[in-house]
Amino acid sequence: MKALIECIQAHRRFEIITHAWPDEDAVGSSTALALGLARLGKTVRVVYPTAAPEMLILGAPPKAESAHTPEISLLVDVSDQGMLKEVRPAGMVAIIDHHRTVTDYGDIRWVEPGRSSASEMVFELLTAMDAAIDEEIAANLYMGIFGDTGGFTHANTSLRVFEIAGNLVRHGADPHAIAGRLKRNKPLRWYRILCLALDRLIIQDGVYASYLTTHDFDILGATTQDASGIVEELASLAGAELSILARDGDGATVRCSMRSRHSPAARLTAEAFGGGGHDRAAGFTVPGRAAQLIQKIVEEGKRWVKTA
Repeated sequence: MKALIECIQAHRRFEIITHAWPDEDAVGSSTALALGLARLGKTVRVVYPTAAPEMLILGAPPKAESAHTPEISLLVDVSDQGMLKEVRPAGMVAIIDHHRTVTDYGDIRWVEPGRSSASEMVFELLTAMDAAIDEEIAANLYMGIFGDTGGFTHANTSLRVFEIAGNLVRHGADPHAIAGRLKRNKPLRWYRILCLALDRLIIQDGVYASYLTTHDFDILGATTQDASGIVEELASLAGAELSILARDGDGATVRCSMRSRHSPAARLTAEAFGGGGHDRAAGFTVPGRAAQLIQKIVEEGKRWVKTA
């Protein structure tokens, strides 16, 4: 973190980029970091490779002038270029990430797989830089931590996570409002997607897997973003040692999300397809169609569940 702080202190113009199809942590950490840097007198723009869901927007990040030319690109909750789609960082690249990775991408890398979330890391960074944590920053960081810990239910929920969450509440984050926004604000189409995924569930040797096609999204009037959180529901099923959700993405690609209960099966399965993540939460994107690839993914997952 020291090298990152020195870099931030030495420059004025920044862009913050997070991954495509941003989740709670991606949006919360990038927004909070942008607000924090702006309060330190920096000019900042935030770039989302794909649009952030409206329900995750807790106040807008600062906007840089149209002629803004970043000196530093801060990649938050992302560790390699493959997660950026067509976005290309400008200037020096600094990485802030909590996922296990084998890449060495970035001029400055602050990567700590032991952290619960990028939001936890951004909290530590802003605190170390004496940036004031106001209500808006606190709410975004709390949302990110809440999202990546599964509402404080995942194995990455540590004492430190609770301490940070308490600090954010003291600075104005409303835990009830944020939990309600994330957990009790789903559109009806989300439940229709869940029902469809459950209806075609594949259960083999502790692997619970399903898939969603482009046609599914079309007939339901939904987008791939509407399937966010479905894999968590599959993971809540009794007996699910490894849960898999494959969905058709943009073009001829498949996005796959996985959760494992007691082993690193999620990460190991993802790595077999060129992806990565945490031991118990990982994913990948590959060319193809979900319906044709799902059994191949299941077979790979079974290999790692059996070694647990």
